[in-house]
Amino acid sequence: MLRIEPDTIPQLRTLIAECLDLLDDKLGRLRADGRMFDPWMHDPVSMRMRDLYNESVMDAADGGYAALRAYEAELLRVHDTLAEMERNYRATDEDTAALFEGRA
Repeated sequence: MLRIEPDTIPQLRTLIAECLDLLDDKLGRLRADGRMFDPWMHDPVSMRMRDLYNESVMDAADGGYAALRAYEAELLRVHDTLAEMERNYRATDEDTAALFEGRA
């Protein structure tokens, strides 16, 4: 379990959002440029290698590209969880402040 001080949540969320923006840009480029279109030597072995690379790295559910997209999804879940934590802390602080103001 990771312990986070409530006042650091906005900064952490901002950093993760910046990482997500960069990652989305890089993964978009990788999706466009990461495929092998032309085999190196244009021979049968190179053609098969191209097909294997594209299938195993770019298209497979357990390939490298899918793993990077899963990492992106996990970062997004962390970002959203931090946003929810921040809302909860603020609501708790506001409730506590209202409680003390009512007693004063």
